[in-house]
Amino acid sequence: MSRCMLEIKNLSKSFGDLEVLRDINLSVQKGEVVVVIGPSGSGKSTMLRCINLLEHPGGGEILYQEQDITKLGKQVTEYRKRAGMVFQKFNLFPLKTVLENIMYAPMQLNKLPHKEAITQARELLRKVGLESKEDSYPSSLSGGQQQRVAIARALAMQPDMLLFDEPTSALDPELVGDVLEVMKQLAVEGMTMVVVTHEMGFAKEVADRIVFMDGGYIVEVGSPVEIFSNPKNDRTRAFLARVL
Repeated sequence: MSRCMLEIKNLSKSFGDLEVLRDINLSVQKGEVVVVIGPSGSGKSTMLRCINLLEHPGGGEILYQEQDITKLGKQVTEYRKRAGMVFQKFNLFPLKTVLENIMYAPMQLNKLPHKEAITQARELLRKVGLESKEDSYPSSLSGGQQQRVAIARALAMQPDMLLFDEPTSALDPELVGDVLEVMKQLAVEGMTMVVVTHEMGFAKEVADRIVFMDGGYIVEVGSPVEIFSNPKNDRTRAFLARVL
């Protein structure tokens, strides 16, 4: 059986006259951590949103386990159970407790019994280091704690793959580390992840491959050593000279 979980072929996307993705080709293997870097406006988040079908591609194919998800129609909900997404903004339900936020989707979409949902949610809160916060409401948590709850909520659907859209960009610098530690542990456990981030230290340490995007194109793909120590493209070198 193929280990290729996700394959993007000739993906394009425009908003009106603005072409934001151009001929994107990328594959992601099962258990791989692919980190996407690049300047603001380069198309990173749009690519991620296309993978989750929050944006519908203008052209090309997105194959998930060899099935073209752009043709799923009403079956897209089933696909999204398998491909969880964690956003910049935490999108937690403000009137539900932390525990209820994590329980909600498994009960509603997977029909998980209430007792099992509680057990699973508590296990996930332990995983992200927030077991003492199960009765708290999101407004009482720091941004980093809310983001860790959002990760636990995504994990509650038992996805095959997680997509992270700049998960630390809305956080105060001192809160970033706890979120990245959770993501590092997921990588160690073999979770397939596609991560859009500005955290270069995380990219160096955790990525199996790094994708550099600019101007709607994938400019360069390589291992952390290749990209950070010996980038081949002038645009990659210029970007890294600014951010490192």
